[in-house]
Amino acid sequence: MYGAVSEAQPQPYFRTSVGMSFAPAFDVHGSDNDWSTKCDLIINPLGIETGSECDTAPPLTSWTNGFGGADGARAGLAFGYDWGRFRLEGEYVYGLTVHDDRSDIDIFDDVTLDKQEQEIESAMGSVDDVQSHSLFANVYYDFDRPSSLWTPYVGVGAGVGRISLDYGTVWKRNDDPARIATFTDPRLRAKIAGTTTIGEARMTDTVVAFQVLGGIERRLRENLTLGIRFRWGRVGEFESEPRPWDQLRSHDSTVGRGEPILYRVRMGSGRFWGASLGLTFLL
Repeated sequence: MYGAVSEAQPQPYFRTSVGMSFAPAFDVHGSDNDWSTKCDLIINPLGIETGSECDTAPPLTSWTNGFGGADGARAGLAFGYDWGRFRLEGEYVYGLTVHDDRSDIDIFDDVTLDKQEQEIESAMGSVDDVQSHSLFANVYYDFDRPSSLWTPYVGVGAGVGRISLDYGTVWKRNDDPARIATFTDPRLRAKIAGTTTIGEARMTDTVVAFQVLGGIERRLRENLTLGIRFRWGRVGEFESEPRPWDQLRSHDSTVGRGEPILYRVRMGSGRFWGASLGLTFLL
């Protein structure tokens, strides 16, 4: 980087950086272990209009939200060693992407699909912000130009990231009992009309990550450079820990069958692009 570092005497350095990033559109897939409304013993303790569907636990209910891309900010700190042409460093990067996006829920189980047009008045999901705390091990190759103040470089890095997102979802039944298709009994229709299922939580997971880097630095003093860098990154699949609903059909996250009803979300592997300015200090 500096042209005066010998291969026998690696020099430590410290770098700070701040910049912008962009995350493309992504899908959030949700699932839970809920029973059908007819099998909810809090709603229907007498088992009216139930059949064999309540004898065994049903398969997971699943749904998907699609959210658009968003801009964000990234800041980083790094410490490394410079061998002249090659550098090796450890880097910490904080990222924040503010989506503030809402989308309709795509439903995939047949029971809920049958109710969607009439009984389910709305089903909505939201993502506010996505944060990340990442640690990378990076290696760089500097295109050494001893007679120039400018040094272009390329690099790659691998590491882990702690990803968290503010996810929310709201399901609401129609307020009109006449539009409730789950039951024919008017008392039960009235009991579940207008009920809501709500979940709002910060979901977290630790994922693997890697990045490809490139940029150019200009020497300001013998021990100080100013640079611009570009990065393309990818993170592994995200899956949150299961959480209880804030309310399930307007009651606690249980159906009176001895275990809580829990939901979780997951995302496929994601990408991001970014550009940043940084100062590097040779120690």
